[in-house]
Amino acid sequence: MTHISGVSHDDEDDRKKRREAPKEKVLHTRVPAVLDQELKRLAKNLRVPVSNVVRAILEDAVDAVDTVGERTESELMGFVDRLQRQRDELRSRMKKAPEPATEDEDDAESPAADALACPDAAPDVLDGVFGYQPLVLATDAECTVCGRTLPAGSAAHRGLFDEPGKRVFLGPGCRLLPEGSAT
Repeated sequence: MTHISGVSHDDEDDRKKRREAPKEKVLHTRVPAVLDQELKRLAKNLRVPVSNVVRAILEDAVDAVDTVGERTESELMGFVDRLQRQRDELRSRMKKAPEPATEDEDDAESPAADALACPDAAPDVLDGVFGYQPLVLATDAECTVCGRTLPAGSAAHRGLFDEPGKRVFLGPGCRLLPEGSAT
């Protein structure tokens, strides 16, 4: 085994590839004088021709690039697999999420639901709202006006304020929404 820069490969496989490969080609290149001196010094210490040192360095560099490419591809494929599993999980959650109650269902609900009914007049918490943005909730939330639970995946409206940080959610059937904005 040869180890260069933490990358290892089997010398026998490489030798076999080189023997089976078509006739070797000569590669001419210009190198800085300092690099030339280092290559000659290394070749002298190893007692091999400079061309063998250069060939070994190039082969190891190509092997290292291949190894890095394979690892990167493997990591990317793992990421793609995880992303696909998460996407599939989200899709299955969306299919299982309960649909928001319609206004007809709201009227037929228990007295406990009536206690959570929207008030006739807008509460103070809505003072300063200049508009409502329809959205689909990514997590469970609570209607700010009546306290009903708004499950993740359901439609809702967010009250928009001039002052940052203020957050108000209203359910899809809230009677305090302006006409035309209910979903």
